[in-house]
Amino acid sequence: MKSIERPQILAIGALTLLAIAWGAIPLFVRNDVPSIQLVGVRVTFGAMALVGVAAALRRLTIPKVRRGRLVLSGILLALHWVTFFESIKLTTVAVALAVLYIGPIAASILAGPILGERVDRKLWVALAIAMGGTLLVVQPWQTEGVEPAGLAMAALSAALFTGVMLAGKPVAIDLGGLTMATGELIVASVLLAPATYQALTQHGEHLVNFIILGALFTGLAGFVFWEVMRHVPVAAVSVVMYLEPASAVVWAAIFLGETPNMTAWAGVVLVIFGGMVAATATAISPGGEQEAIGAQTAL
Repeated sequence: MKSIERPQILAIGALTLLAIAWGAIPLFVRNDVPSIQLVGVRVTFGAMALVGVAAALRRLTIPKVRRGRLVLSGILLALHWVTFFESIKLTTVAVALAVLYIGPIAASILAGPILGERVDRKLWVALAIAMGGTLLVVQPWQTEGVEPAGLAMAALSAALFTGVMLAGKPVAIDLGGLTMATGELIVASVLLAPATYQALTQHGEHLVNFIILGALFTGLAGFVFWEVMRHVPVAAVSVVMYLEPASAVVWAAIFLGETPNMTAWAGVVLVIFGGMVAATATAISPGGEQEAIGAQTAL
């Protein structure tokens, strides 16, 4: 096993910051805006932000390869977010998150036969630790009267999340993180254009929130996510992404005055520990050699 390299630290560090930032999304989500409209403005302002970045960098191009997968990724992304927000309304955030984060586990398992990724056992241990910590954070067992429709919607969102990760990674590898993120958000924004129009005309007072949610938490964050996904195994990405629900507890305590119990704080610690284990794991190349997980070139 090789020692941790600087590119690895950059990749895992960038993903860690992204997951922590995504945990703050509930601070900008308005409950009075329908789910499909929230997703519509999110992908639209995200696409606009990335089109501007790509144009400024002179990298705004129409892909010549992987167009079908790019379109598929955009459709899956839109459906994933719509079903997730709907699951929150039909059940609770705790239950929705607990079911949703089965998706990364499924993606990690399927990345072997579908993408040919192999990782050492340490990463599977990290994944189990992170999942256990997440369950302690959201504590779904404390929820009473869970609606079957909410569970079904959350399960569908988890399956779509799995599809996004597996379908999108080959595209990101071939096209780059910026082109991948820009393309999938453009596809999603076209698909949800009517919902976006309704959100802007009916809830224009939330425009600042919409821009922050879209440009920062969706557009620029999506670019970072896919750039990291190009170089890091799906299992490693999955472990670090468990920081999102864990960090949401911290954000809520700071800005919303919500005080988590000791069980939740223990879960946060476990998730962080799982991420630390993942950062020291190795990937196994097709030839059987072990390589430090992370980007082969600096991000």
